[in-house]
Amino acid sequence: MMQVAQETRGDWCVVAVRGRADAEAADELEKALCAAVEEHPRVAVNFWALSYISSAGLRAILQGARAAEAKGVEFVVCSAGDSVKKVLDMSGMRHVMKIQEKLPC
Repeated sequence: MMQVAQETRGDWCVVAVRGRADAEAADELEKALCAAVEEHPRVAVNFWALSYISSAGLRAILQGARAAEAKGVEFVVCSAGDSVKKVLDMSGMRHVMKIQEKLPC
């Protein structure tokens, strides 16, 4: 099960993701990220409470990053725990999107 919450901090939209970003939740995650990209100039995806991400979850954040790039929106994934960070590293996501340790806002 996954939960997504959104809050605005200055000109940043912080999308906090909690739980598991798996095949069942990937569409919801992609919709939330793309909606945030449509409405804000900067989007930070906060993974501090994400315990698991599957390839479907990776695809969802990649689609969000692509939507951001197409609109000229700054997009960053941040605060991932060790297990999620390992998947992001192994999948090569650091080469296609900005990933950092802390929230930028």
